Amino acid sequence: MLLLLFIVILSLDSTLCVSCPKQCDCDTENGLNKASCVDQNIVSVAVGVPKQVQVYSLSRNVISELDNFCFKELGYTSIQVLDLSYNQIFWIGLHAFSGLDQLVDLNLSNNRIRYFPSDIFWDTPQLDILDLSSNILETLKNEPLIMHNKLQVLNLNSCRIKSLPDRLFTRLPNLKKLDISENYLVTLSLDVLRPLRKLNRLELRNDYWPCNANFIAIETWIVSRGIAYEKFCKKKLPTMSEKIMSMLHVERKPVDIGEIWNLTANNTTIDLSICNETKPLTPFQKFDRNFSALQAFVIGLEIGLAIGIIATYVWLRRVCGQLRCRRPQSRRERRRVRREGDMRNHLLWNAVVHTNMETPPIYRRQVLPVPSAPFNSQPTRGREGNTNVERSETPPPPYHECRPSG
Repeated sequence: MLLLLFIVILSLDSTLCVSCPKQCDCDTENGLNKASCVDQNIVSVAVGVPKQVQVYSLSRNVISELDNFCFKELGYTSIQVLDLSYNQIFWIGLHAFSGLDQLVDLNLSNNRIRYFPSDIFWDTPQLDILDLSSNILETLKNEPLIMHNKLQVLNLNSCRIKSLPDRLFTRLPNLKKLDISENYLVTLSLDVLRPLRKLNRLELRNDYWPCNANFIAIETWIVSRGIAYEKFCKKKLPTMSEKIMSMLHVERKPVDIGEIWNLTANNTTIDLSICNETKPLTPFQKFDRNFSALQAFVIGLEIGLAIGIIATYVWLRRVCGQLRCRRPQSRRERRRVRREGDMRNHLLWNAVVHTNMETPPIYRRQVLPVPSAPFNSQPTRGREGNTNVERSETPPPPYHECRPSG
């Protein structure tokens, strides 16, 4: 018995000592327990807020999915106001809002919702206000968008809706306020609005509405039903007879000014000498008359470029004169210098290795044949005593005579 009593006391202490998580601010608003967990990079509804929360705000976070029974499993059955705006929600389970029997206001605006089942809010029987604005409901099927018997306010502003099927609002019998402004609608049918018998306010702000006879008839029907509505086409269209009259061209007759205005002879006289006087133009006025602003700008730009080029040239000459600037050798000049150096080295190497390139010795010059007399048939003998055959070759000049003068 004592053990059972101890367990009960511990359970009561655990329920009474639950604290507010650090990502949230817990206080009261209009007598309701409020938990505000705004802009905290929260990825799930399970933050650790006490189960007694009644106003739960999770806006401006990164929640992307709402799983089935996500609120019921956490014990959040007392929530009356739920704010999930400015998240990244793109998928909602069919029973995601199961257990929220007391939910009155639901805000799902500024998310990425493209589609949801029409009976997704069937588990929230007390829901009065639903905000689905700034989602991506581009294509709507010809079926009820939402099936709810108590919903009174529906906001579909800026949902990129292109057309409204006829059966879209057939399962909202108690809807009183509808906002379909800022969408891509260009046509509207009365069959869409006729099922909303309790509608007392309608918002249709849009830049794409054509002010034709059909749309004006729809506006007239809305006003006749006593629905609060701001007319878009405020200008009255002309009737058929007014159109015909406006198309006719009426020819005007010339009117004599003397018969209408009170003109005198003194006032009508004009001094022609004043009109014929011409004043000499100044150079600036002549320039302004002969040249446009664009031409003057182009001329000024050309003059400025010319002055800049001249100043740069003078400056470079002066700086290069002081620093002895040398133009860097081009690739062709470097190749020519390298080729000359290679040729010079080759000549020096041949002079060292090949000795036959040097000046021939003295004895070689003496051995060469001497031209004989025309009637001398005896051969000439050299220093070595050998008999040399007469040659027709000319002896090479000395080496020092072959070198170019320099």
